[in-house]
Amino acid sequence: MYLWAREKGGYSTKRARKLAENMTHESVKSIAIIRHGAIGDLVVTRPLILELREIFPYAKLTLSLVDHYQYGAPIDLVDRVHIVHKKKNGRKTTFFERIKEMQCLGEHDIVMDLADDALSMWTVLLNKAKLKMGFPHREYRRLLFNIVLPRSDFVLETENMLHFASVFGARAFHPLRYGLPAYTREMQKPYVSYFTSASTQHKCWPKNHFVELIRKMAIQYPTYMHMIMDGVKADEKVDDMINTLKDCPNVCKQQVLALDKVYEYLGKASMVVSNDTGVRNMAVAVNTPTVGIFFATGAYRYWPRDGQHEAVFTPNATVPEVKMVFEACVAHLNQLYLKEEMK
Repeated sequence: MYLWAREKGGYSTKRARKLAENMTHESVKSIAIIRHGAIGDLVVTRPLILELREIFPYAKLTLSLVDHYQYGAPIDLVDRVHIVHKKKNGRKTTFFERIKEMQCLGEHDIVMDLADDALSMWTVLLNKAKLKMGFPHREYRRLLFNIVLPRSDFVLETENMLHFASVFGARAFHPLRYGLPAYTREMQKPYVSYFTSASTQHKCWPKNHFVELIRKMAIQYPTYMHMIMDGVKADEKVDDMINTLKDCPNVCKQQVLALDKVYEYLGKASMVVSNDTGVRNMAVAVNTPTVGIFFATGAYRYWPRDGQHEAVFTPNATVPEVKMVFEACVAHLNQLYLKEEMK
């Protein structure tokens, strides 16, 4: 088996290349993927798992998670789920308890560390594998791996994940595959969906900006419903926004949905407008056009450049004005439906 990571962009050790020479794609029986992160991080891992299924047809795949980051994990695509608990029964676990759980990952032909955090570092260290892969930011962590890949802030995060399969010659299918159902847009009562929250408060575009944007959009597109998605946490509730927009008859609240219903709901939307958040990644995964608002995180890592998605950001990473976001939404929606009419 040939390893394509050999030069400046990514490297493999001589020992790794020698080990790989005695392996074939068919002989690889076990792969572990370590991925810690919120739902957006888990969603963008799906194309990699599908690629690994293609190139390693007989490998059993294990997905290693932490207990508080399981929502939306691609467990439907793997054979086994391994979990390290930071808390159990409301009690913080001890370091030795975590070590024991980390060791349960077991021995594999290939281990891929997609997390690059302290927990994943220990998990890699405590388990055996012929090939250990990672993209460590800290130099000393490179010692844990015999295949090291770069990770760019200017490449789509999903593409960064796919590099772990490209090392072994995977073709990396495009358009990207997420292994989710294909939904048909709602045409009788089309709707634009808005999600105003994010994983942390500093990623959230101001609520009053969203209110002004949604009012403008409701006037600009009176035949569309404009649905504001309610969140689970107290600071994600949108009742105050709905009350402010009560004079707009085509603005409604979308109640919290179960995970499978969220994908369906997003998949039928005409467009999704949101902060840098997992909901936007979910919309991308079901091929729904999006407009993302970026200022606290880099836009390039989360912006698929396929014409279906737009990113609004300023060169100096300041908070975009409502006018800027509104004009982007109008241009994007008009362009999308102009394409539809020309088909």
